[in-house]
Amino acid sequence: MTAPWSRFPDVQRALATLLEPLAGGAGHTGAQTPDDLQQVLPFIRITRRGGGSDRLNDYASVEVDVFADQYGGDDGAEALAERVRQFLTGAPRAVPPVVFDRITCVSGPTERPWAPEVRRFGAAYLVVSRRYVAS
Repeated sequence: MTAPWSRFPDVQRALATLLEPLAGGAGHTGAQTPDDLQQVLPFIRITRRGGGSDRLNDYASVEVDVFADQYGGDDGAEALAERVRQFLTGAPRAVPPVVFDRITCVSGPTERPWAPEVRRFGAAYLVVSRRYVAS
Protein backbone atom coordinates (compact mmCIF):
# COMPACT_ATOMS: atom_id res chain seq x y z
CA MET A 1 0.00 0.00 0.00
CA THR A 2 1.28 3.45 -0.88
CA ALA A 3 1.10 6.54 1.24
CA PRO A 4 -1.59 9.13 0.48
CA TRP A 5 -0.50 11.89 -1.84
CA SER A 6 -1.76 15.34 -2.67
CA ARG A 7 -3.09 15.74 -6.20
CA PHE A 8 -5.02 18.16 -8.36
CA PRO A 9 -8.50 17.10 -9.44
CA ASP A 10 -9.44 15.79 -12.86
CA VAL A 11 -11.33 18.95 -13.78
CA GLN A 12 -12.89 17.44 -16.90
CA ARG A 13 -14.39 14.51 -15.00
CA ALA A 14 -15.54 16.63 -12.04
CA LEU A 15 -17.23 19.22 -14.28
CA ALA A 16 -18.87 16.47 -16.33
CA THR A 17 -20.36 15.02 -13.15
CA LEU A 18 -21.44 18.46 -11.98
CA LEU A 19 -23.16 19.29 -15.29
CA GLU A 20 -24.94 15.95 -15.83
CA PRO A 21 -28.29 17.12 -14.38
CA LEU A 22 -28.36 20.13 -16.73
CA ALA A 23 -27.62 17.95 -19.76
CA GLY A 24 -30.20 15.26 -19.09
CA GLY A 25 -28.31 12.79 -16.90
CA ALA A 26 -25.57 10.22 -17.26
CA GLY A 27 -24.18 9.80 -20.76
CA HIS A 28 -24.87 13.41 -21.74
CA THR A 29 -21.50 14.86 -20.62
CA GLY A 30 -17.88 13.94 -21.20
CA ALA A 31 -14.45 14.95 -22.42
CA GLN A 32 -15.07 13.62 -25.94
CA THR A 33 -18.07 13.73 -28.22
CA PRO A 34 -19.52 10.26 -28.64
CA ASP A 35 -19.70 8.60 -32.07
CA ASP A 36 -23.51 8.54 -31.73
CA LEU A 37 -23.74 12.23 -30.75
CA GLN A 38 -27.11 12.81 -32.43
CA GLN A 39 -28.61 9.98 -30.34
CA VAL A 40 -27.55 11.50 -26.99
CA LEU A 41 -28.37 15.18 -27.56
CA PRO A 42 -28.11 17.42 -25.69
CA PHE A 43 -24.46 16.75 -24.89
CA ILE A 44 -21.93 18.85 -22.98
CA ARG A 45 -18.23 18.38 -23.76
CA ILE A 46 -15.65 19.60 -21.24
CA THR A 47 -12.06 19.95 -22.44
CA ARG A 48 -9.09 21.19 -20.44
CA ARG A 49 -6.90 23.39 -22.63
CA GLY A 50 -4.13 24.10 -20.16
CA GLY A 51 -3.59 26.29 -17.15
CA GLY A 52 -1.09 26.66 -14.36
CA SER A 53 -0.90 25.83 -10.70
CA ASP A 54 0.74 26.87 -7.47
CA ARG A 55 1.39 24.89 -4.29
CA LEU A 56 -2.31 24.77 -3.41
CA ASN A 57 -4.48 25.61 -6.41
CA ASP A 58 -4.97 24.41 -9.97
CA TYR A 59 -5.96 27.12 -12.48
CA ALA A 60 -7.49 25.15 -15.33
CA SER A 61 -8.37 26.75 -18.64
CA VAL A 62 -11.47 24.85 -19.75
CA GLU A 63 -13.65 24.88 -22.88
CA VAL A 64 -17.28 23.84 -22.46
CA ASP A 65 -19.16 23.00 -25.66
CA VAL A 66 -22.90 22.42 -25.68
CA PHE A 67 -24.41 20.39 -28.53
CA ALA A 68 -28.12 20.19 -29.24
CA ASP A 69 -30.55 19.49 -32.06
CA GLN A 70 -30.78 22.41 -34.47
CA TYR A 71 -34.53 22.59 -33.86
CA GLY A 72 -34.23 22.82 -30.08
CA GLY A 73 -35.71 26.33 -29.91
CA ASP A 74 -35.79 27.65 -26.34
CA ASP A 75 -34.37 24.33 -25.12
CA GLY A 76 -31.58 24.32 -27.69
CA ALA A 77 -27.82 24.67 -27.52
CA GLU A 78 -27.77 28.44 -26.98
CA ALA A 79 -30.19 28.33 -24.04
CA LEU A 80 -28.42 25.37 -22.45
CA ALA A 81 -25.01 27.04 -22.87
CA GLU A 82 -26.33 30.08 -21.04
CA ARG A 83 -27.79 27.90 -18.24
CA VAL A 84 -24.39 26.22 -17.92
CA ARG A 85 -22.70 29.62 -17.67
CA GLN A 86 -25.09 30.86 -14.98
CA PHE A 87 -24.73 27.60 -13.04
CA LEU A 88 -20.93 27.46 -13.15
CA THR A 89 -20.37 31.11 -12.28
CA GLY A 90 -22.96 31.14 -9.50
CA ALA A 91 -22.48 29.76 -6.00
CA PRO A 92 -19.30 27.77 -5.24
CA ARG A 93 -19.64 24.12 -6.32
CA ALA A 94 -18.17 20.82 -5.16
CA VAL A 95 -18.03 17.27 -6.46
CA PRO A 96 -16.37 15.44 -3.57
CA PRO A 97 -13.47 15.38 -3.14
CA VAL A 98 -13.14 18.33 -5.56
CA VAL A 99 -13.92 21.86 -4.37
CA PHE A 100 -14.24 24.53 -7.04
CA ASP A 101 -13.18 27.73 -5.33
CA ARG A 102 -13.93 29.94 -8.29
CA ILE A 103 -15.19 29.55 -11.83
CA THR A 104 -14.94 32.56 -14.09
CA CYS A 105 -16.36 32.83 -17.60
CA VAL A 106 -13.50 34.12 -19.76
CA SER A 107 -15.45 34.07 -23.04
CA GLY A 108 -19.23 33.63 -23.09
CA PRO A 109 -21.13 31.17 -25.24
CA THR A 110 -20.80 31.71 -28.99
CA GLU A 111 -21.93 29.55 -31.86
CA ARG A 112 -19.20 27.41 -33.35
CA PRO A 113 -19.36 25.30 -36.49
CA TRP A 114 -20.22 21.61 -36.20
CA ALA A 115 -22.68 19.75 -38.43
CA PRO A 116 -25.87 20.64 -40.33
CA GLU A 117 -28.16 18.80 -37.89
CA VAL A 118 -26.39 19.85 -34.68
CA ARG A 119 -25.84 23.30 -33.17
CA ARG A 120 -22.79 23.89 -30.97
CA PHE A 121 -22.20 26.74 -28.54
CA GLY A 122 -18.88 27.01 -26.75
CA ALA A 123 -17.54 29.06 -23.87
CA ALA A 124 -14.20 29.32 -22.05
CA TYR A 125 -13.79 29.23 -18.27
CA LEU A 126 -11.04 29.59 -15.69
CA VAL A 127 -11.66 26.91 -13.06
CA VAL A 128 -9.82 27.24 -9.76
CA SER A 129 -9.73 24.15 -7.55
CA ARG A 130 -7.61 22.86 -4.66
CA ARG A 131 -5.38 19.88 -4.14
CA TYR A 132 -6.83 17.03 -2.12
CA VAL A 133 -5.39 13.96 -0.46
CA ALA A 134 -5.70 10.85 -2.62
CA SER A 135 -4.92 7.32 -1.54
